[in-house]
Amino acid sequence: MSVPFHMSAEAISRLLSKAFKVLWDVLQPLELQLPSEEQWKNIAKRFGDLWDYPFAFDSLDRKHISLKKPGNSGSMFYNYKRFPSIVLMALSDADSCFILVDCGHYGRVSDAGVYQSSHMSTLLEEGNLNIPKQAFKINGSVIEVPYMVIGDEAFPLKTYLMKPFAVRTLNEKRRIYDYRHSRARRLVECTLGILTRKFEIFQRPMRVEPDKAIIITNAAIGLHNFIRRRDAQKSSNATNRYGCDVLHMEGATINCCVHFDLSRVRRVVCCMLRAVCLLRRVNLR
Repeated sequence: MSVPFHMSAEAISRLLSKAFKVLWDVLQPLELQLPSEEQWKNIAKRFGDLWDYPFAFDSLDRKHISLKKPGNSGSMFYNYKRFPSIVLMALSDADSCFILVDCGHYGRVSDAGVYQSSHMSTLLEEGNLNIPKQAFKINGSVIEVPYMVIGDEAFPLKTYLMKPFAVRTLNEKRRIYDYRHSRARRLVECTLGILTRKFEIFQRPMRVEPDKAIIITNAAIGLHNFIRRRDAQKSSNATNRYGCDVLHMEGATINCCVHFDLSRVRRVVCCMLRAVCLLRRVNLR
């Protein structure tokens, strides 16, 4: 980009970092807003309709974001897969959209360690996520099951976090449960896979510092949710993931059925860079 805009690579890097921050600041309140209690129930119902796990409201997993090894970092970013990375911890819904994300942990930290130090663990432990307190009642039964997050065997077993049975303890009933558990939990893996395929920067090591990699990852997550929900609207004439007609934010009403042209984002960034280039030429004169 430095050649067509007649700007140095350092200047473009600073401008793109600002653009990514703006994307995250704008999209995060719209596309990753904290669901209400009723919206959590709608997400759990969606898990039940699609994946036969009606008391799960989120699936939990992590992804290693590959980096070029930062200078003077030792082995802090070096993960068990033998490449330097930062860790993205994510919660996703049944429609492959992110609900909560926490990015920036050292690659050498284990999954359980990343989870324990993440802000989502604190929110879940303190009960600050508006999770329904009333348990899910199975149809035709008096059995009540609390709503929960589902993760793999690397995460601890909690009252709000369910993990599969260990392989060595499996019998027929536990094997059936593990199948249903895995079927619902893989949604977060699909979500992370879609993010990687949609944005090619995740398919190779990022040649940036870790703080800029965090900014890029957050912006990509916001754009991922933005695209997924607009694609769903076009294909099924849906309004949004919670069945609402509009989003209300800070006194403003935003119609969710408006289809945005994502190429406009690229044109805006190009125009911004072009304007900066022209201003520099004027100042030089």
